[in-house]
Amino acid sequence: MMALDRWETAQKYERGFWEDQAGKLASGETADMSWYQWRADQLSSWLGKLGSQQLADGTTRALEVGSGHIGLLAYYPAAERVAVDPLDASYSRNPAFAGRRGSGVDYREGRGESLPVQTGRYDLLVIENCIDHVKDKDAVMTELRRALRPEGVLYLTVNCRTLFGYYVHRALSRLRLDPGHPHTFTGERVIAFLRKHGFEIIDMRVGAYGQALREDIKGPGLRPRLKAILGVSEFLTSVIARRQK
Repeated sequence: MMALDRWETAQKYERGFWEDQAGKLASGETADMSWYQWRADQLSSWLGKLGSQQLADGTTRALEVGSGHIGLLAYYPAAERVAVDPLDASYSRNPAFAGRRGSGVDYREGRGESLPVQTGRYDLLVIENCIDHVKDKDAVMTELRRALRPEGVLYLTVNCRTLFGYYVHRALSRLRLDPGHPHTFTGERVIAFLRKHGFEIIDMRVGAYGQALREDIKGPGLRPRLKAILGVSEFLTSVIARRQK
């Protein structure tokens, strides 16, 4: 578990990032964020291919942790949709975001380490690009398990690095040169982490480091090229896992 001031630094970074995005939305510099719709469609399709169509037929109870200002569940078919984020109050007050939030989604302010939800209520739990932002990742996983019903399904994504990049990024994070990401993972560490907390891996998709590296080399500005030079280019890892009894 990290120190409180380190997590607060990460939250300050996160708040600043989304305030910047809100400004771009308000000015028309960037279009409305269709990324959530795309990810929701991807998840529905993936669950269908795994024979779990019932989780995307509109009858399930779904929870999203670290949902951000809109969240994947804003576009996901479910009978009950709850989205939890520690910065929800600031998102809800921002006029650039307020009109884009999902109608029918119950947005709640709360931390992953202490979720404001009932035990064993949810069939599907979504945590996208969040577990590397939290204060205590083990406490968060304990809460995710608590919130899911036995044999409920967890959908988790996180940006991973190579083993070399993992150690370099840990140093950068501790020096607060990457203030927004207190934790770092490799694909192998994601698997071990989920199993440690009582989840069975159903399927896993891992992006290509080589592609991430090439994109950073060609990326705009200095930051992506520095990531490439330092070996900390990240690639998305997505997992569907089942809560064991």
